[in-house]
Amino acid sequence: MANKRKRPAAMREEERQAQRAAARAERRTRRAAEQAAQNVPQKTEAPKAPRKAGMPHKKKKINKFRVAVVCTAAVLVALVALGVASAAGVRTPISSIAADGEPEFFSTVKPQASAAPAENTASAAPTPSSAFDGALFIGDSMTTCLKNYITDGAGSTTALSDAEFMTRSDYSWGEAQDELNGGEGGLWFDDDTVLTVTEAIDRFSATKLYIQLGKEDLTYNDVSDVTSTAQAVISALQTKYPNLEITVQAVTPMLEWIDYQGLSSGTIAQYNEAMQTYCTGKKNLKFLNIAAFCTEGYLPAEYCADPEGLCIHLNDEGCAIWADYLLGNKTPEPSPTPTPTPDLNGDSTDNTDNTDTTDIAVDTYTDDSGDYTDDTGDYTDDTGDYTDDTGDYTEE
Repeated sequence: MANKRKRPAAMREEERQAQRAAARAERRTRRAAEQAAQNVPQKTEAPKAPRKAGMPHKKKKINKFRVAVVCTAAVLVALVALGVASAAGVRTPISSIAADGEPEFFSTVKPQASAAPAENTASAAPTPSSAFDGALFIGDSMTTCLKNYITDGAGSTTALSDAEFMTRSDYSWGEAQDELNGGEGGLWFDDDTVLTVTEAIDRFSATKLYIQLGKEDLTYNDVSDVTSTAQAVISALQTKYPNLEITVQAVTPMLEWIDYQGLSSGTIAQYNEAMQTYCTGKKNLKFLNIAAFCTEGYLPAEYCADPEGLCIHLNDEGCAIWADYLLGNKTPEPSPTPTPTPDLNGDSTDNTDNTDTTDIAVDTYTDDSGDYTDDTGDYTDDTGDYTDDTGDYTEE
């Protein structure tokens, strides 16, 4: 029997190591499978080729010369494109901006200034100013009616809304004259401030003055005295403000045959006529006859705001006509002077007691004996028993 050949001890040791390595690999594979079953599957990357033991990582070598050439060429192309665009006056289009919001390239070269865009002359042209920019209205309660119509009524849509108003219900030519002579102001600016006529002109830097006064003055005063005071005020204002355009507005008459302490449609007509004559032909001075729509010489009832009161103020319909005159939509014609007011007996002859309670200054009165005749308003008989200087008969 042949003897078996024995393996060297070194080979047996290698076999045992290989078996142990295989066992270790099997255990690692089993543990990896168990962990994979417990965890969520993840995307696996392609296995990299094993690197030989002791082999260092190999870095990719950068060609610096090539990079420099590419960058230089890109900058040159960008500069050429920018120069062409600037010469043509064309801005870089929005489409040249990259998707991430950054420009495709940046240049340190300042582009040439392009010509300034032409101005839009249509939008740059100033808006034409209103004819009532810089206009100031001064007056009494009659002008207050117009103010309310302009502020709160239909007149607010007209150019008159650009004007300023300073009024007081009982303001007068006499008070304006006192102010010009150093008196205190009478026009209320607010709850704590009153202004004189000149202070009002200065405060609003007025270039145009529309003034309507006389209603208060004609009460208890003769027409000649009122017109004299009005002309003195206007003359003083023209001296102080030589470039101020002044328009005197007529006083509208009252309801038919109303007479209040000397204020009547008759005295108003005389005053308007005298003021129109004064204003005619003078520089920067006009007269606006807003009473022209009162064709019968007295205020029509449909335009009266206070038929139970003074019977002289205009309602909105009347103020609308007033506004039309101011705006030039209507041209006023001369207004007529009303006929004399009749006496209480319906005629101009008194055959009873030689007493008349109406205004008789413009009538001729003769009693039944023929002793009392007067054409001027002063009554004196041939014996001296009856004397009258006011229009009534008083026996001495």
